[in-house]
Amino acid sequence: MEDPLEDLPAESRSEFVSAVRAVIGVDAATAEDLIRAAEPLWEAMERAGGLVDSWGGGEFCHVFPKTLAFIRDAARGA
Repeated sequence: MEDPLEDLPAESRSEFVSAVRAVIGVDAATAEDLIRAAEPLWEAMERAGGLVDSWGGGEFCHVFPKTLAFIRDAARGA
């Protein structure tokens, strides 16, 4: 099985993992796990008519951490 994080350049991967860690306060392994788990959903949204940019694109790297923060806040009742 391929690792979707391997598709990202090393610098982008590091920045992305750091952004997820900072936004929701998790360790690097958890951040990487969340990013990997998001790939199928992101690909499906792309196939659904270009709702998002391609996997690993700038939009994903900026929107996904904010999405996780929204989910965390909603789960906490914020």
